[in-house]
Order: sequence, then structure tokens, then C-alpha cells
Amino acid sequence: MLVKVGRKWRLEAEPPEQGWVFNRLFPTKWKAEIAKNVFLEGGKPKDYWKKSEEYSLNHPQKEPSKAIKIVTEAFDEINKLNPTAEEIEEFGTMVGHGTATITPSTAYFPPKLHNTWGKKSGGRVHIDIGSGGYHLMLDKYAASGFIEFIKEKRELVIN
Repeated sequence: MLVKVGRKWRLEAEPPEQGWVFNRLFPTKWKAEIAKNVFLEGGKPKDYWKKSEEYSLNHPQKEPSKAIKIVTEAFDEINKLNPTAEEIEEFGTMVGHGTATITPSTAYFPPKLHNTWGKKSGGRVHIDIGSGGYHLMLDKYAASGFIEFIKEKRELVIN
């Protein structure tokens, strides 16, 4: 039986049973249902991950229209600000691995809107920009931080 716990889903059985499927919470109902089916077929967690990945790739979720709007507006603003290579590099040293990736190329590459939502597992709407060995992937959260960073840095230089 599927039970909603806050924003997640859990499988419960009467009487209580043991097994990998009962020891975790699932982020969506469809993932909990896949886990239940895999468990009933005698599958292991790796089988669940494989089935949920297949399902996800064959059933893309609704287009993230809010995220697209936020990232597109940020993209326009970043293009107006025309970030320097030094600003990109400095921001890259400040943020974590999910936002910045160290690359062998030190070449500057301008902002590019990139939407991998539904095209690959963990895909998202983001802005790619890079310089000095840093490849920034600015999603709807990180893009606003990058914009604020540039504005604050330039204000400090002016004053």
C-alpha cells in the first residue's frame, strides 16, 4: 500500500514486511509504484533504478515553464551585463560542483541557453558560460546569484 509522507511516498504492508522497498521514501508516486512492482518481482534496488530511468526517459515530465521563464530572463540580463572572464573565473571558485565544473579548456565561451529537461536523467534548464577552466551551469537558482555577484563586484569597483 502506498502512503504519502509529507511530499514523499512510502510503501507499507500489513503485517509489516522486511525488504529494501520498505526502508526508503520515494520522491514521486510513480517511482514508488515502480519500486513496488520490482520488489514483487523479486528485484533489487539496482533493478528499480534501471526501470525508473527507462520510465523517465520514455515519459518526459511536463515542460518546466516556470524554470524556462526564470532562466530566459536571467540569460537576457547576463547578456546585457556581458560578464568578463575574470568575473566568471572568480564566481567559479566560489560555487560548488553542481554549478561549476573545472575543465581543461581555459578559453572564454559566451552564455548559451541550454535545456536538457526530459532529454537526459537529471536534465535541467540552465545557462552555460565559461572561462579560465571553469564551466558554469547556471540554473534558475544559480543564475540570480551570478547576476548579483557581477552587480555587487562592479559597484565595489565604481565606488
